[in-house]
Order: sequence, then C-alpha cells, then structure tokens
Amino acid sequence: MTLDKLSLDEMVQGVESTDEHWVKLLQHPDTERVWTEAVKRRESLNAFCRLAAKWPAIVHQYKKLKSFTKKSTNAPKINLFSPSYQPFSAALSSTSDEEQAFSIEVKWGEHQIVELDKDILINFNADRDINVYYSFIGGDGVIGIDDSWAFKLGEGAVLLTFVEGECLSNDFESILNHAKSVGSVVLLPS
Repeated sequence: MTLDKLSLDEMVQGVESTDEHWVKLLQHPDTERVWTEAVKRRESLNAFCRLAAKWPAIVHQYKKLKSFTKKSTNAPKINLFSPSYQPFSAALSSTSDEEQAFSIEVKWGEHQIVELDKDILINFNADRDINVYYSFIGGDGVIGIDDSWAFKLGEGAVLLTFVEGECLSNDFESILNHAKSVGSVVLLPS
C-alpha cells in the first residue's frame, strides 16, 4: 500500500483512517516533509474553497489564468512586501515580527493564495520591469511594478497577476498571450 495524496488529506482532516496509513507515514524516510506538504496542500484547498464560495468572479479569472501560466528560463525575481515593516519596532512594542512582517516571493508559473487578516499596503519589488494585472470586486486593470496595492479586508479577495513582457492592451487574455512569464497571487481576507 502506498501513501497517496488522498490518504494523507484524510489524515490531515482527521477523517477516520486505517492504522496502516499512520504506520506507513511514520516509517517513511522523510516523514516530516511528507506530512508538512500534506498540511500545506490541505490549507491551500481550504483557502481555495473559501475563495470560491465568496468571490466566484475572482475564481473565474483564476481558472482562466491557469492555462496561461508559464515561466521563462530567466524570469525576474519579484516580491510583495509591506513597507510598514520596522525590524526594531517589535522589540519596542508587544507586536511580534511575524505579525508585522509581510513578504512573499512570487513563484512564476504557479498560483498562490495568501490569507491576510488586516488592511495592509503592499509594495512590489522586482529586478526588472513587469506589469501587474489586478482583479477584484471593484474592477480590474493594469498597474506597474512601482505602484502599490492598498489591500482592504472589506473589499474582498484580490487576484494579482504578474506578467513579464509588454502589455499592449488592457485585455486580460491578450496580455497573457504575449507574456514570457506569468504568475499569480490571490490576497484572501481571512
């Protein structure tokens, strides 16, 4: 018997599973990594379900994006971060570094869902010029890497699509067709 993703998912959820699955997991030479990946996979599925239940229009864009996702051989590095992060302010207040810090590396050719529990200003940092296509309940459009996004919990989920290449129009599919690399991050209110 192999330890497949479905069995691991059931184990993470606490569904009644056989003792054989637990024994197999504990005997696996890389138990910690296998379990950590199973938990992350389940958390990702749960976040996607929350997104689908509350913001189906964003999910429609997200699903459309899946067929266009790609990564060039020398795709630029890009990060999302909060400019309000102050490395020493946590020591001077009761707020921990984890609560203050917000930094995510965009993975080209992949989709990420990130849950946020507060309003936050998000800046972008890349080693080359790229475009960001945003889509949320208030509309959609294109912003540059030098712009920022003011995430507000009350506005709902935001799909940020990162595009390496020139944006010749504001049409989402046209932008994706001409891109060298595409990746996305969904900012999901928790």
